Amino acid sequence: MNARQVKKKLKKQIIKLKSDNALMQRIISDSPKMQELYDLYTKPLNVTHTTIPFQEYKVSKIIPQEMENVDYYLEHLKKEMASDLFAGIEENIVYAVHADSSPVTITASIFVGREDTK
Repeated sequence: MNARQVKKKLKKQIIKLKSDNALMQRIISDSPKMQELYDLYTKPLNVTHTTIPFQEYKVSKIIPQEMENVDYYLEHLKKEMASDLFAGIEENIVYAVHADSSPVTITASIFVGREDTK
């Protein structure tokens, strides 16, 4: 295949792609939902990658060997350990009250890692 034939073949492919693209745009423009989906798939998201140091909160408990009902004791220890962990992270929980909506809602959130503030 010589250079002229290659150019002609590429030109045909470009014309076909333009035609397909125009058809797709006409289909999408008829429906706002389709346009929204098309935008989600084609437009890049502004994502920033950073390294975040994590702080591990850890609680340990000892199970006595003489325990008869280990399952009951484990459930009790799990609740106690969750309470201890909560005490360690309590100051990092952010609460937000949304009074503008009906009914009024409250949201609690926490970030596991912290960005270095240098």
